[in-house]
Amino acid sequence: MSKASAELRLSALAVFTRAFRLRGGVRYDSIRHLHEQIASQYMNGQLSEYPLAELIREISVAGLSGALRLERERVKVVIYFDKGHLCYATSNLRLHRLAEVLVRSGAISEQHLGLTERSKSNDAEMEAQLAQRGTINSETLDRVRSIQVSDILSTALLWTSGTWLFDGRARVAGDIRVELDSEPLMMEAARHLPEDFITFHLGNTDEVFAPSARDMNGANLSPVEAFVLSRVQEPTTLSQLTALSGVAETEALRAIYALALGGLLERRAWPSALPANVAKQVVSSTRMDKTKSAAIIDPRRDDTETEPVRDNARELDAFFVRLGHARDHFEVLDIGRGASPVEVKHAYHALARRFHPDRFHQSDSALRARVESAFARVAQAYETLSDSSSRAAYQAKLIAKPNSGPGNSVSRSEISSHDAEPDLPASNSDRAAAAFEKGLKAQKQNQYDAAVSCFAEAAHLVPREARYRAQYGQALAERKQTRRLADTELRAAVSFEPQNASYRIMLAELYQNLGLRRRAQAELERALMAEPKNKTARAMLASLQEKG
Repeated sequence: MSKASAELRLSALAVFTRAFRLRGGVRYDSIRHLHEQIASQYMNGQLSEYPLAELIREISVAGLSGALRLERERVKVVIYFDKGHLCYATSNLRLHRLAEVLVRSGAISEQHLGLTERSKSNDAEMEAQLAQRGTINSETLDRVRSIQVSDILSTALLWTSGTWLFDGRARVAGDIRVELDSEPLMMEAARHLPEDFITFHLGNTDEVFAPSARDMNGANLSPVEAFVLSRVQEPTTLSQLTALSGVAETEALRAIYALALGGLLERRAWPSALPANVAKQVVSSTRMDKTKSAAIIDPRRDDTETEPVRDNARELDAFFVRLGHARDHFEVLDIGRGASPVEVKHAYHALARRFHPDRFHQSDSALRARVESAFARVAQAYETLSDSSSRAAYQAKLIAKPNSGPGNSVSRSEISSHDAEPDLPASNSDRAAAAFEKGLKAQKQNQYDAAVSCFAEAAHLVPREARYRAQYGQALAERKQTRRLADTELRAAVSFEPQNASYRIMLAELYQNLGLRRRAQAELERALMAEPKNKTARAMLASLQEKG
C-alpha cells in the first residue's frame, strides 16, 4: 500500500467517525480506538527524517512484525520483520534479482542457469525450476538468499531521500527466512553517508551516550571507532565525546553514529518514528489469529508492482571511480595478479555485459564518450592479459617499472603474489605493517579483541595485501557471529593469491566449522593442486572423506 493509500484510508475513517458521532451510532472511545488501530498498522514518513537504519533499529527494539516499504524514484524495496527480527527483503532492481545474485556469488554459472531462467522476473518460479532440475540445493539457496538480502539492505541503507511505510498486517509467506545480522551492515552504511546527513541526525550536542553492555567481540571497527569507543567509560554528552576523540568533528560524529547503530554505544534519545502507543498495539496484534486480517505475502513474487530497473547511474559511478584508481591491467579487470586465463575471460565478459558502449547508445553524447573511453581500457587490458606471450611481456615491464624512487623496483615474487599495492603511500604501508605486527603479538597473548582490531586496521589500510586479509579472516572465524565476515576476508585473500595453499586451508577450516563439507573439500582439493605435498590439506581432506 502506498503512502497516498494509507492517508486516504485515514481520511475516509475521519469522515465516518464524524458521521457516526453525529448519529450516535458508535461511542467516541471506540472510534478513537479504531483510529489508533489503523494508525498502528500503516505508518509512513520520509527517509530524510527517519533513515532506514534507525527504522530497522526501532522496529527491532519494539519487536514488531510486518513489512517496511521503501520507495526512492523508481526503485522499491520491501523489508520483512517477524517479531522484531529482520527475516527477508526484496527489491525491484534487476541487480538484486535471484538470478543475478546466483551468478554474481559464484553459486551457479551462467551456462547452467540458462537464458530462460535468467530472464524470469519471478524468483519463486526460478527457484522451483532450478530445484526441479537439481541444479541447486537448499544449503546453497539459503546462502545466496542471505547475500541477496545483504545486497538489498546495503543499497537502501545509503538512501538519504525517499519515502517509507510500515504495514503491520503483512506477513512473509511460508518458511522464507534468512539468518542475517543487520547491525554490521548499518555500521558500514554509516561510514559512507554524507557528512551533513550524519550531522543533522546527531544535532543535539547535549545528548548523552553511555557504554553498552553488549559484547563487542568480533566487531569490525575502524581505528577511529575503536578509539572513540575506548573513550566512553561513563555517560558522556555528544560534545564532550567529540572533544575526547582527538579527530575532526565530522570523523568523530560518523564514528559515534556507527557505534550507536551497531549497539556498541547506548544512545539515550533516539528519535522515534512510531507513535508511543503503536509498539504495544502491533505486538498485541501478532498474538491474535492471523487469518483474514493479516496479508500473507510471498516476497519472491513481484510485490513491488513495477518492472525491474537497473541502477545504471550507481554502477557507472562505481565503475568510473574504480578505473580512475586502477594502476595496471589487473586492477582494470579487478582481478589478482595470479588470475588464471579463465578468470581473466570471465572478468572481461562480466564487465562487457554491464558497461559495453553499445548498451549506452541512447545516452547523451558526453556520457557515451566517457563510457567508450573507459571501456577501451578494459578491452586493452583483456587483449594483453588473455594472450600468454603478451601477458608475460607486460609482467616483465611491471617488474622493471620503478616503484617509489630511483633504484627501487618491484620483485618478481611481489608481482606474482600481489603482496603489495603499487605506489602505495609509505605512511599507509608502514601503519598497516605496524598494526599487523601488533595484532600478531596480541594474538599470541590471547588478546582476541585487540588482535582483531589491529588486523582490521591493517586490512583497511592496505586492502589488496593478501596476508592481512587472510589473518583478519582467520581471526574473525574464531567467533560464530563473525564467520560471515571471515568468509569475505578469506575469499579476498584467495582471490589475490589463488596458488597459496595456506589461505585455502584457512577457508576450508571455516567451511568445515560452518558444516559446509563439500565447499571445504573443494578448497582442500584446490590447495593440493597448488601444493601437492601439503600434509595439513591431505589430512583434512582424508578426514572429510571418511566422514562423508
